[in-house]
Amino acid sequence: MLYPRFRLVLVGLLCTLAACAGGSGGRRDAGPGGGTDTGPGPGFDAGPGRDAGPRPDTGPLPPSCNVRAELIYVIDRDRVLSSFDPRTNAFTRVGPIACAGSGRSPFSMSIDREANAWILFDDGRVRLVSTADGSCSADAFDPGAPFERFGMGFAADVATGGEHLYIAGGRFLDLLEQLAPARLGEIDLGTRRASALGELRGWPELTGNIDGQLFAFYPSDVVFSRFTPGRIEQLNPATGAAIETYTLDTMTGEFAGQYAFAYWGARLYIFVRPETATNSEVWRFDLPPMGDGSVTRVVADTGNIIVGAGVSICAPDVLF
Repeated sequence: MLYPRFRLVLVGLLCTLAACAGGSGGRRDAGPGGGTDTGPGPGFDAGPGRDAGPRPDTGPLPPSCNVRAELIYVIDRDRVLSSFDPRTNAFTRVGPIACAGSGRSPFSMSIDREANAWILFDDGRVRLVSTADGSCSADAFDPGAPFERFGMGFAADVATGGEHLYIAGGRFLDLLEQLAPARLGEIDLGTRRASALGELRGWPELTGNIDGQLFAFYPSDVVFSRFTPGRIEQLNPATGAAIETYTLDTMTGEFAGQYAFAYWGARLYIFVRPETATNSEVWRFDLPPMGDGSVTRVVADTGNIIVGAGVSICAPDVLF
């Protein structure tokens, strides 16, 4: 997600994210519960969630998953699409995206299970881009009011085996002036129109997984303040209410002008450019209960400025 920094400077309100090296301390705040299931086997129960065995239950992958959909993808400020493999922390360049209207800049991105990148551009329209070669479909759509700028993430529908595309945002004016918090919404994959589901505390990026879980990353615990640490929330997909909150104590003190977010292997990856850095960094949050809640910087310099990241529900749900 790319914030228009010249407007933020004028109003004097800045987001928060620090360039701290090493790894430590995400603090888990008390919430109403996220829960795990307790199926009969160590990692092989039939439920949609995780069991209490030595590794998480991955569940069956949807049959239509494209093999490319198992990776994280990122889009940079120069419109270059790349994949990111969390097993090696390595990027592989796909190439510049070939969409009509070359002057348009990417704002956010997500990936469906057929390995299509859904990219929101700064004209408020979403375009589908191939993760194989960066080619762009001729079809572009506007999801409708009040969603003009938003982060987005796919999460599975565990009841039907389908997927949902959730978005978090609102009017461009609200983003510029911080007049109102973002709303959680959903884009109907058939009609491609958005509907609002609930109100959020800030303007986050989203990511989801095959268990139907939805997560939000906020660069600051207080809306557009540089003096408080960022946070991650697991959201109720129906309302936007926080189920669990994790405060990122080691990531505070600097404005995050561009940031993106993706789930992979029971971990959450944050792509962020701190105010004093030339390029983006990559941080990893080891998500409880499988992880210990630690925050680690895994890539100090990506060589570019990442403005969007996406992952499909086909990504692994095991801890690597």
